[in-house]
Amino acid sequence: MKLIPLLVALLIFSCREIVESTPPEKITDIKAFLKKAYPYVLDESLDIFLTSPWYTYDEANHIIWPIFQVYSFKSKGQYFKVQVIDYYDSQSQPGFYTLRIQPEGKESFLWDFEAKGCGNVYTNLDYKDCLKNPQKNIYTYLNFKTLSSWKMSEAEALLRGDWDMAFNGTEVKINSGNSGPGDSRIGDLYLYGGFFLNEAADFQEIAEVSFSDKGERFFNLSQDLRSVAFALPPGIDRVVYEPYWFETRGEFFKARPESWWILKGGAENTYFKFHISNITEEKVDDLISSTIEFEFYSQGVVDQGFGEALQGWKLPVIDSSMRLIKWCLDFKIQEVVDCSANDWDLLLSVSNRRGNRRWRINVNQGAIGPLSFEDTQIVTQGQLP
Repeated sequence: MKLIPLLVALLIFSCREIVESTPPEKITDIKAFLKKAYPYVLDESLDIFLTSPWYTYDEANHIIWPIFQVYSFKSKGQYFKVQVIDYYDSQSQPGFYTLRIQPEGKESFLWDFEAKGCGNVYTNLDYKDCLKNPQKNIYTYLNFKTLSSWKMSEAEALLRGDWDMAFNGTEVKINSGNSGPGDSRIGDLYLYGGFFLNEAADFQEIAEVSFSDKGERFFNLSQDLRSVAFALPPGIDRVVYEPYWFETRGEFFKARPESWWILKGGAENTYFKFHISNITEEKVDDLISSTIEFEFYSQGVVDQGFGEALQGWKLPVIDSSMRLIKWCLDFKIQEVVDCSANDWDLLLSVSNRRGNRRWRINVNQGAIGPLSFEDTQIVTQGQLP
């Protein structure tokens, strides 16, 4: 008797109409996936190669497939379009990269180099042990200006500013933050959404591109290398980071006026192009008094661009006897304002404890920088988004 319900269920199921499923339609408008990123960066460090990987892993076939992500990379004032197009050599050995690179305003070229390192946890059974071996767990470092590559220890890389990007197996890092002393930044330009219909990788589609133009159709789309949300690298969580706006000279701080930022104001449709023009410090007995001076250009709600008038703002004097200061700064009225209103532009925090002075600046709606003054002129052509 116990078999009757099961038989009934099977008969009901067998009578259901079987309908052939229709595969999702392929996306043909590749321009639809151009990144229109909010260019103003908030105070958050980000490893872009984790959030926007250059590859996807085919677990069934143990293959690392480049997905032809296009990045904008800047270093030492130069901008480059970068795309990983291969990870295997002609003998199908992994760790042999081919990059497609285009310096701003110049022709693109291909760059081949070996960066096997330890591979990755998916394809190397000895991955964990390899990480402990300094002879194998080593990055290949690239200099985009001289087109040279070499291997060195991570300890050496922390002291050298002559490299731009480095590869170790499937891992990538840039010369900034906790990886090196450089000023490199990277941001997304393009990722073809047709590779990931229904959030799953379409390996057939990826393979078709891999064996045709290797993503050159994506690379050649018209893209602005400068108006990109260049992520803060791991180890830096402030856009207006301390070493960029002041330096320590003995026990005193000195401004770095060569560093400029384009700031999205706290009030809607306001923008400021600013730098810290001067820091004046004086010591009397054991106390240091400090004055910070800003210079800036404004773009208001109805303005079509930045005004020509350079404005100056000298903040109230800061005394090292003050243990903790938090000032919300409003460029429009050049005053320290109530932070609870949330339409402030910058937050200046000062801490004086046990003889240690710590200064920090945080943004409200985001900023672009640090930039040279010349670069601010290029980035701000036309009305800002």
